[in-house]
Amino acid sequence: MFRVPSLSAIFALFVLALPDAASAAPVPAVEKAQGQAIILRPITLVKLADMEFASLGVTTGGTATIDPVSGNMTLSGGLIHLAGTPSPARYAGAASRQTVVNIRIPKQPILIRRVGGTETLSVSNFTLDGQDKKALAQQQSFHFAVGARITVPANTIEGLYEGELDVTVHYP
Repeated sequence: MFRVPSLSAIFALFVLALPDAASAAPVPAVEKAQGQAIILRPITLVKLADMEFASLGVTTGGTATIDPVSGNMTLSGGLIHLAGTPSPARYAGAASRQTVVNIRIPKQPILIRRVGGTETLSVSNFTLDGQDKKALAQQQSFHFAVGARITVPANTIEGLYEGELDVTVHYP
């Protein structure tokens, strides 16, 4: 009588004939992995000039608007330019190479307060002298100006009105 070995018995003999996996020699990688890091210098932003509406006379109330490109101020209503030089707020910045900076100016009106008092005036309609996104080449500096409109009612109390304008620059 002739017996045919079972398939499981043949498989068991095959496994026993294989070399022991635990005793295999270590094999180095063909190529070594690289380590990388991107280091960016923090953005630098400096205020060069404050926004200045100069000295205004008021009769019936009105608005004064500073153009950020030309620096000129236009008046409407009963406002009169008495003295001083109007100026948009001016900034300079620097960023790391080949980046995009996003300039953010107020979208809502801000209030400026009379020094020594509680009275306020509204400054609104903030504008830039160009795009709010600037693509920069290698280690490039950038400049921009911010204009706005001030609304002065007819019954405004005389005095110096001051406030802060929040301008930020973001970069990825």
